[in-house]
Amino acid sequence: MITRIVLLKLSTEHATAEGREEVAGKSREVLPGMPGVLKADVGVGADTATLASWDVSLVLQFAAVEDLEPFRVDPAHREYVDLFLKPRLEDIQDLNFSGSAL
Repeated sequence: MITRIVLLKLSTEHATAEGREEVAGKSREVLPGMPGVLKADVGVGADTATLASWDVSLVLQFAAVEDLEPFRVDPAHREYVDLFLKPRLEDIQDLNFSGSAL
């Protein structure tokens, strides 16, 4: 099992309650249907300390590390990232972990 954690820092104009919910809503809509995604959880920063660094979190699960590249280059994923996310972002961090559920 691969868990991909993506942290999003939105640009000042989008780092509002409405902007965070827009990004979270679109992410909840499109990510579960992407190739290789077994599970997608989307969260919005819950406290001031978190929001100082990151606005939205995406936690995606894949069966294997080999499933990441088809996901990454999928046209629907590229559209989501390039046309929707990037214009709203100040920073992004993505990390991949292997492991199993408890």
